[in-house]
Amino acid sequence: MRKLHAIAFAGCLLGLSPLAFAETVNLTNSADGANREAGIAAVKEKLEAACRERGGTPDADSFEVVFERTSENPDVPKPYYADARMKCELPGS
Repeated sequence: MRKLHAIAFAGCLLGLSPLAFAETVNLTNSADGANREAGIAAVKEKLEAACRERGGTPDADSFEVVFERTSENPDVPKPYYADARMKCELPGS
């Protein structure tokens, strides 16, 4: 019977740990760049910074470009535009 109580108590402690309350959120953002590589790198950097700003850990494998466009206007200094999303693991409160 003591083992059952010890196991139940350990389970309660694990259930109340901060990891049990962690959540995954999807962040979205956009950025401009001089070319495709620069635009994608800029939006990825913004998403990682936003995740860390919230105290989370970015999931680089989940990074996905959802929209991209290149301006045909030659006067635009950063003609490449990208929208992307990434998952962020936030700690529980």
